[in-house]
Amino acid sequence: MTFTIKEVIEKLKDEKEISISLIQREMPTGFIQAGRLFEELQDNQYVIKKNNKYVFNKDKISDELGITFRPSVKLIFLDIDGVLNCSTTKDRCLFYTGVEDKKIGFLRQIVDATKAKIVLVSTWRYTWYKDPNLKSQQDELATYLDERLAKQGLSIFDKIDDEAISRGKGVLDYISVLNSRDIEVDDFVILDDEFSDYIEPRLLRYLVQTSYGAGGLKQKHVSK
Repeated sequence: MTFTIKEVIEKLKDEKEISISLIQREMPTGFIQAGRLFEELQDNQYVIKKNNKYVFNKDKISDELGITFRPSVKLIFLDIDGVLNCSTTKDRCLFYTGVEDKKIGFLRQIVDATKAKIVLVSTWRYTWYKDPNLKSQQDELATYLDERLAKQGLSIFDKIDDEAISRGKGVLDYISVLNSRDIEVDDFVILDDEFSDYIEPRLLRYLVQTSYGAGGLKQKHVSK
């Protein structure tokens, strides 16, 4: 039996990684035909290599073939201290070190390039609220953060659970909740000056580590 490219994509569209063996098993078909189908998917750029995995190019497939995928999102898990500020930051809010417009600008570059949504992992999250009806209950620090980000067209989408036992566990739990709502996390990155919380959950490969003492978020981190 032969299959069209569209039939292959329709069958496999919820798979996180595409391979010849997957096509052979799921269609099902012989190894040679599976290889040819995989090659055709690549030639048409319907399958691309990303983070060392072959995945569907969803935007191209949707535009050209009219195939729809389940909702997906890209995320930036954001720390504040050591990322949007550093040891030389002059701005203050209450008794705390504030944030810098230049570093927010670097964050904006990442958001513009990826269309990712910002999720707080910082301790600043404890008094930040997503619900518009609770914004009046935020403290001055959380409101200050909202306002400084808004000046550059940015906003915080959400935060990890306040009760998370570690930032790394909070990241995994947040992704798990989205998956349970049938929302796929297409990709994510963690911007943080600390790394220990991300060792045990095996999230270090997603971490772009900055430094409070060495200038926080910089242009070099944007390219990563």
